[in-house]
Amino acid sequence: MLRSFVIAAAMFGGVRLVPAQPAGAQAEMMFRRGKELLAKGQIAEACAAFDASQKLDPTDATLLNQASCRERNNQFATAWGLFLEAKRKTSTRIDPTSKQMNKTASERASKLESRLSTLTINVPEDAAVGGLEITRDREVLEPVMWNKALPLDGGVYRVTARAPGNTEWSTTITVANERDTKTVEIPKLRQAELAPRREPTPEVTTVSPPKPAPAPNRVVLESPTMPSSRREVDAPPHSSKLPYLVGTGSLVLLGTGLVFELHARSTYDSAKTETDPQRQLSLWDSANTQRHVAQGVAIAGVAAAGVATFLFVRHRSNRTMTATVSRDSAGLVVMGGF
Repeated sequence: MLRSFVIAAAMFGGVRLVPAQPAGAQAEMMFRRGKELLAKGQIAEACAAFDASQKLDPTDATLLNQASCRERNNQFATAWGLFLEAKRKTSTRIDPTSKQMNKTASERASKLESRLSTLTINVPEDAAVGGLEITRDREVLEPVMWNKALPLDGGVYRVTARAPGNTEWSTTITVANERDTKTVEIPKLRQAELAPRREPTPEVTTVSPPKPAPAPNRVVLESPTMPSSRREVDAPPHSSKLPYLVGTGSLVLLGTGLVFELHARSTYDSAKTETDPQRQLSLWDSANTQRHVAQGVAIAGVAAAGVATFLFVRHRSNRTMTATVSRDSAGLVVMGGF
């Protein structure tokens, strides 16, 4: 069993992690992919590719392409915000390329502003109870955003109001893609109904008869002529099955780690032959995760093997404890060994 532990530990000790990939190269591939998809009319897919490129390696050019793609996808509020961000980032630069980008972003943002749709969530004073929380879909709106016409992409939104001790209220509203103005009025929430109070059940007290007082302790003095007595006391038994159970668990852990290692190597081989950059990046990340799991499980298996070995040796070395009680001129003497 110990030989298997040593072999497994040596094998997992030599695991090689997948090297990190350059972000700039992957960002360029995603940028080119976005251009290709945009030319084919696959607008939503192109926007996702530009988003991935900007996340890997942010640039002003990618930011402008993000904004333009969102505009073509009828996400006017998102596009407007991205154009404004591009305008802000290039406003202080003096090179010709940045100046042209700043001009383009400013013009596109100005043209979009008049086409935006807005949603106002109106909270009257009597509806603003303590602890009130307003959400738009899963986004929590801070109180400063209440009673304001906020730009929004077209779509269907669920507005919810909740507060401690009150019944939750919600509604659904549809906002058009362009030049739509909608308002949601938050009503005063109703207090939640309390559950009826249950009367306490009377307790039944059972009187037990008094217990007899314990007999006083008696002290027995040894006679000077009392011979010494020898008593053998067995040491507390230890379970003979525990070391084997722990050892079996360690083998299971090592086997599980081996399965993850083999699967990681297979994923790594698939990543090397994958032609789609986005799919290849996903395979790299998956291989790294699987190898980290393999290492962690293997370490746990080796630790369990050490515990099993310790318990096995301790069980084998367990002996009988012997105690001897005798009396000499100084009093009682206790001698023993294991």
